[in-house]
Amino acid sequence: MAPADLRLLLPFAYSGTVAGSWAELLGTAETALQYQASGLLALCLEALQRALSPARSLDLLAFARAYDLRPLGTAAQAYALANFSGVARCPGFPALPLAELLALLGSDELYVASEVEAFEAALRWLDADCTRRLPHAEAVLGCIRFSLMGTRELRRVRAVDLLAPPGRLYQLLVAAVAGEGPCRVRTPAGALVICGGEGLAPSLATRRPTRELWFAHRFHSGVGLVKQVEWRRLGQFPDGPRFRHAAAVLDNMLYVLGGKHYYGVRDMLATAFRYDPAQDSWQRLADMPSARSSFPAVGVAGRIYTLGGSSEDAYCTDGVQCYDPPADAWRPCAPLPAPLCGHAACTLDGAIYVSGGCDGSSKCRAWLLQLGLGGPSAQLAPMLEERAGHIMEALGGQLYVAGGLRWRDGGYTDQLACEVYSPGPDAWVRLSPLPQAHVGGASAVLQGELYVLGGYSQETYRDTHLVHAYQPGQERWLMLGTLPQACADLRACVLLLPWDGVPSDPTPHRTGHPSESHMGREPPL
Repeated sequence: MAPADLRLLLPFAYSGTVAGSWAELLGTAETALQYQASGLLALCLEALQRALSPARSLDLLAFARAYDLRPLGTAAQAYALANFSGVARCPGFPALPLAELLALLGSDELYVASEVEAFEAALRWLDADCTRRLPHAEAVLGCIRFSLMGTRELRRVRAVDLLAPPGRLYQLLVAAVAGEGPCRVRTPAGALVICGGEGLAPSLATRRPTRELWFAHRFHSGVGLVKQVEWRRLGQFPDGPRFRHAAAVLDNMLYVLGGKHYYGVRDMLATAFRYDPAQDSWQRLADMPSARSSFPAVGVAGRIYTLGGSSEDAYCTDGVQCYDPPADAWRPCAPLPAPLCGHAACTLDGAIYVSGGCDGSSKCRAWLLQLGLGGPSAQLAPMLEERAGHIMEALGGQLYVAGGLRWRDGGYTDQLACEVYSPGPDAWVRLSPLPQAHVGGASAVLQGELYVLGGYSQETYRDTHLVHAYQPGQERWLMLGTLPQACADLRACVLLLPWDGVPSDPTPHRTGHPSESHMGREPPL
């Protein structure tokens, strides 16, 4: 046994831990394979998957291929499919074997904003070794779904010399546009789901909370920059409408907690329900210890945690409760450092993070808290901007915050600034601002992008029906379409749905441009 190998294996045998950079962990995994150290191998593979990036997914694909580690290869491929835009720009992308390239380009789960992205990636791979790869051009371009492209995009494709008439590749393009090639719309793994919220009633004179659940069945690219979302009904809350509620996902189950069902002082809810998408069924859970609204909930370590919010007796509370699903019981946890409402929360690497919110004086805060499960809380570097009614999501090992409102000159105004937090340096960096206000909007992470949906503008009091997505690789916001209706104080998540037969109403609903009028909104938080 080489001394370097012994230095790796012996400490792990006593400590059960391993440390190192990405490249060092790959080397450690090779050593673990060589000496059949299954515990060390499992730990390395878990760490490698948690630290995936576009470039690293290619390294992991090659590693899994070399050692026939099929579960690892599946995980790396899933990441590459979900983050294909970044993967295609990596220096290692042209070195992909033909079989793996075809598996990516041919997958229904490939996530691209436009089919042109897949086409340009195919061209980059072919151009890297034109002489040797030209015989494979027909197989590679045969995976591109030209029929999904708009007129302007097809003009760009036809301008490429490789597809000039009257060659075989030109005939392939013509046949594909005519519908003879692959034309299935790419559907990423997991579905974007929205639930609850409040919007304008049909009379446009009053507001009305909703009990509906919708999922984004498809994202369509139209002519030019026009995009659409095809929404389908997933179901409805079993006990009526609710808004300003909390939603969390645990083991692909949706937990819906608290909120309000109307606009009275005593209209807050303590009820909790769990939705199972596999069975399309709801289960009533034990009520929360107290009725609450304007609070977040997160699922971590097999438990659901609810954090602060407004109660019937206080504008802001600091209570934290934990729900144990097997026991169907709630228990109190260490409270927040201060009462909060309208704050945001998410999990990253097993820890709970809380940002912003309004305190007891109705002022917006800029703080960021890390809550230890069973341990003390830590106050981290504050955000660059104060905000409440905003969203926060974990993506790529960082925390993204966007939207909400802020306190300026004696009143609330829209907060369009966005920023990202890196735990290592404990620092925030500004991002491109939101193109439109999203106060009380919903958020989710899907296929490596941050989605912000709905909400309203504090300055105009108009609801928004828009869906914006932030692409970290391209550092920009895209408008991907609209909601089924303009809506605020809704919630969003990602669920794996039974695509072969969703039992609810399957009628597609193409989003249009509903009215943005506003009447009768109560104070925001």
